[in-house]
Amino acid sequence: MSGEEPAGSGTGGDVAVRFVLVAAVADNRVIGRDGDMPWHIPEDLKHFKRTTTGHPVVMGRKTYESIARQLGGPLPDRHSVVLTTRDLDLPEGAEAVDSVESAVAAAENAADEMGVETVYVVGGATVYEQFLDRAAGLVRTELDETHEGDTRFPEWDREGWVEADRDDRDGFSFVTYERRERREPDAADRGTEESDD
Repeated sequence: MSGEEPAGSGTGGDVAVRFVLVAAVADNRVIGRDGDMPWHIPEDLKHFKRTTTGHPVVMGRKTYESIARQLGGPLPDRHSVVLTTRDLDLPEGAEAVDSVESAVAAAENAADEMGVETVYVVGGATVYEQFLDRAAGLVRTELDETHEGDTRFPEWDREGWVEADRDDRDGFSFVTYERRERREPDAADRGTEESDD
C-alpha cells in the first residue's frame, strides 16, 4: 500500500479535527426554553444549515429529540453524534455515545469518512460546556435582545477569543470567533511569578 489515499476518501487520519460550537444566543445568554428556541429567525436556520451541512454534528439527547421531532429524524446530510447516558435506538445518520471521549472519537471518525476537518457542536447547554475548552472556534448568532428561557450558553472568557467575522443583520449578527493561541508560560514568565524574598 502506498500510503496515499485518493482525493475525497477522508482526511486520512493525519489532519487535526477542529471542534466548533454553533449557537444562537440572546443578549442574556439564553439559548432555549422548554426544549425549544424562544425565537424563530428563518435567516438563522438557513445559516445553521449552510454552516453544518456535510459535517458531523455533536449534540445532547434533548437537542437531538427536539430536532428529530421537528424534522422526523436526524439532521439531513450530516452525521449526528448524540451524547447521552440512555440507550437510544437511532436511525442511520445518527449514533449514541455515552461520554465526551466517545463523542470526540465518533465525530473524528465521521469527519474522516466525510472528508472534512470540522465538527460542529450544536447544543444543548451541557454539551456546549463540555466542549468549550476543546473548541477551536465559535459560530454564534448573537441576538440584540434578551429572551426569557431556562437554558443558557455557558460563560466564556472573551479575552481568549478573536472575532474573525461579523455579519450584522436586523436584530442579530452572525459572529465567528477563533480561539487565541494558547501558550505555556516560558522560563522568564515563571521567574516573574516567584516571590522576591
